[in-house]
Amino acid sequence: MRVFKLPDLGEGLQEAEIVTWHVKVGDTVAADQPLLSVETAKAIVEIPSPYAGTIGKLFAQPGDIVHLGAPLASFEGAGNDADAGTVVGAVKVGSHVVAESATPLTAGAGGAGIKATPAVRALARRLGVDLAMANPSGPDGVVTAADVERAASTLAESGPGEVLRGVRRAMAQNMARAQSEVAAATVMDDADIHAWQGGHDVTIAWCARSWPAAAPSRG
Repeated sequence: MRVFKLPDLGEGLQEAEIVTWHVKVGDTVAADQPLLSVETAKAIVEIPSPYAGTIGKLFAQPGDIVHLGAPLASFEGAGNDADAGTVVGAVKVGSHVVAESATPLTAGAGGAGIKATPAVRALARRLGVDLAMANPSGPDGVVTAADVERAASTLAESGPGEVLRGVRRAMAQNMARAQSEVAAATVMDDADIHAWQGGHDVTIAWCARSWPAAAPSRG
């Protein structure tokens, strides 16, 4: 069995969203046959099958975000030189209880710390609330369960959010990163319009001074 992983799609792209599968489990495919379509931050790309064989498993469904090198599909009857990602061994389960404490979370690329207990974080995940949206009311800026519930109520009143995909999602991520990392600056200038000579159009004079080529001519 061979496992086909998301290949390098070029231009430094590290992830892609599954748009549609052109095959299903049990289908027999030929090499270079269209396998699936994915949407990146640049465009929708059709990925051909690298092997000939029978589809044994699809590791992702339409709408899933798959990172570079993550498994996409396994092929039966196509050799056995790839790892199918099976976990071997037992996982140890602890029985002792650890006291909860408010630990800072990293919110976005800006690195602003958000304090919340694990229980509040779990509540936020269950309600689909980003902790950065909650207004902390606890001591030392700790986000409480009531803060998360208020944020969830506000989201419910505003209606379901639109899922951004592809280029729009990449644009939103870049704008959010710029907002958090780039210092905001405002440039202001004062103009004393009372100093202009009478009988002159203030707007035309200012336009001629700033953009001489754009100033309207008087014929």
